Amino acid sequence: MNINNHVICQLCSKPFSDPRILPCLHSFCCNCLHRVMERAGSQQQNSFPCPTCLKGVSIPAGGAKLLRQNLHLGYEVQVAGYMTKFSNDSGVPCTFCVNGCSNFAVAFCCVCNKFLCKAGHDCHRYVPQLLGHAVIGLDKESAASLPTVMKPTEQYCSQPKHKKQELNFYCETCKCLVCRDCIVVVHKDHSITELSIIAEAHRDEMKDTLEDAKKVTSTLAHATDKAIIMIHRVENSKEQTRLDVEDAFSKLIKTLEERKVALLSELDAVSLSKVKSLTLQKDEFVSYQHDILRYTDFTSHILQTHVDHEIVAFGGLVSNELKATLQKAASVPLIPKEQSYLRFSAQLDGFMKELFRLGEIVDMNPSPQVSTCTFTPVARVNLKHYSKVETKTSKRELYPRGDLQVFAELRSKSSDGPIVPGEVEDHGDGTYTITLTPK
Repeated sequence: MNINNHVICQLCSKPFSDPRILPCLHSFCCNCLHRVMERAGSQQQNSFPCPTCLKGVSIPAGGAKLLRQNLHLGYEVQVAGYMTKFSNDSGVPCTFCVNGCSNFAVAFCCVCNKFLCKAGHDCHRYVPQLLGHAVIGLDKESAASLPTVMKPTEQYCSQPKHKKQELNFYCETCKCLVCRDCIVVVHKDHSITELSIIAEAHRDEMKDTLEDAKKVTSTLAHATDKAIIMIHRVENSKEQTRLDVEDAFSKLIKTLEERKVALLSELDAVSLSKVKSLTLQKDEFVSYQHDILRYTDFTSHILQTHVDHEIVAFGGLVSNELKATLQKAASVPLIPKEQSYLRFSAQLDGFMKELFRLGEIVDMNPSPQVSTCTFTPVARVNLKHYSKVETKTSKRELYPRGDLQVFAELRSKSSDGPIVPGEVEDHGDGTYTITLTPK
């Protein structure tokens, strides 16, 4: 079948059959997961790695059948199968006739959510109760709209005596969907809530979590951009430093070649270390963005279905996993640990005495401990007060670039006094002007 990759199981490379969803939101055929669990069990393991993301998944006591069904994905597989048949001019069986029908469908009822053979189509044309139903033909042009009008099949109770009873209620005690008859039999005296009510609660929670995720994603994207800029700066300053090293050593005799090679090797090691460190941080930001984007895309997709049992089936799982990912992302320092400037310091005076140790690659990290702030007492309320900050390296040299995260605030001596944030102006040369207005 020529269908989209998102409805193809990665394990068997076939359209999903009874898809089951893992806690990481990756789905596979139930039988495929059963085989994976069997292999893990034969090795005395009580968990297995997700075939896609390799996150550990505990094996349920009852096997793959106890994993949550991905009903929405199963519905998409069904729709994709129908669309493939239409594109290949293959017939779709009638699903409207009660006693079974071997005829192919000629139309689809958007209200009944059924494929209609010619007889069923005639019923919708002449039976008064069906006259108002929206019916579309199954020619290629009309059939293209089917994915937007078809609805997932109603979910019915699995109890043998409750056939055709829709699952319109939710048992808070057992955490499962139930039908009307289950309330008075299997789930008697349990805490029961209407499906629409519990679905609305899940829907609101998912929307709130989705908004939180968007904010964190935006912050992570900004931090990732910052890390990429700093990586470029390391690489650019590395090249400039290389030129400085070449220029300094061009003035020396051939006996300095060994030291020059050592310095360049040190430069490569320092820059590689910084790039690796920043790259790891950047990759961590990107990893959290991908995880959050996967959960948010899934959440948005489920919310668009407007199907209550779908919302309930995935709401808690998606929200919990997304919240856990957001909590992890919130704990990640968004300020890169490494700075992005290198320089070569050539100590030419008296170099004959220090010939073997001539020069060094300086890692230009700003040091708050030796940075200075020229501060004068604040005299008047509502009058702007200016201070100058000079950022310096651990060698007490002026850090030659801007773009550092400099914060300032004015606090009252009393614990309940106001806190006045300062305005920071970056001059781009390692100096900053801070403006504070006492209240």
